[in-house]
Amino acid sequence: MPATIREGDRGDDVKLCQQLLTDHGYKTTADGIFGSGTKANVLQFQRDSGLGADGIVGPKTWTALESTEDTPAKNPPMPLPPVLEHLKSLGHEVKWQGDYHLNLFGIRMKDVLSNSFDDIMGCAYTVNGLWKVDVWPATTDPGTYYRENPMNVNGTAILCPGQYTSWKLGLHRGSYEALIQTAGSVTVWRDANKDEVLDHPPGSESTGYFGINLHRSSTKTDTVEEAEAAKVNKWSAGCQVHARVDAFNEMVSLAHKQVDELGIEEFTYTLMDVWW
Repeated sequence: MPATIREGDRGDDVKLCQQLLTDHGYKTTADGIFGSGTKANVLQFQRDSGLGADGIVGPKTWTALESTEDTPAKNPPMPLPPVLEHLKSLGHEVKWQGDYHLNLFGIRMKDVLSNSFDDIMGCAYTVNGLWKVDVWPATTDPGTYYRENPMNVNGTAILCPGQYTSWKLGLHRGSYEALIQTAGSVTVWRDANKDEVLDHPPGSESTGYFGINLHRSSTKTDTVEEAEAAKVNKWSAGCQVHARVDAFNEMVSLAHKQVDELGIEEFTYTLMDVWW
């Protein structure tokens, strides 16, 4: 039997564990590094298998992992809310391993001259097995300032629609807690012509780490009226930015619930174009 392994370990036994987790339906990158993502999947596997959930892969967990019997699937409760039905129709995955497993999403409106918080950020999750959907005013686009003064020589970043698992709780610019791009990669367009129009030039796509965080704007936008009047300007160079502080704080509070309730530290965000 392989050795007992835990967070921080590396090697072939870790890689085997990651492969077995994926075989059981807990998609895990088989890189041989026992990080927080692997630990979260081990914890969930242990819970679903009726084992003590400590995140340590010892003899009992190895036996369960090496069993050919599938762990009972955890399917999201039905019916899904309309936003998640649309997300699925685009070929994306609904994330659900229990209450407070967050499906963060953005909905980008069609205004290519936008410098306003006229997009939507939201979150779908269950409480006691029932779906709840929160929606908040936001921008999914860079503001005019960084479109005209890009920080990258190839142009300012505009996040491409898609589903990305790239965020963890951390400090935005070392200042306050937000969702920080720390793992995985995202794909952006590079708008290089330095005008006020949001351009999505074919062939300008780039995939990697660009510091696309989910954060807030001013500390003074607590009301709907203030959010509607606010301009993006320097608040976004490609980040996904809440217009309202209270809404942003709700998102961060929910993020802590996911970590505390499920032990899942990585967050998935799905950006979609408006479909109505």
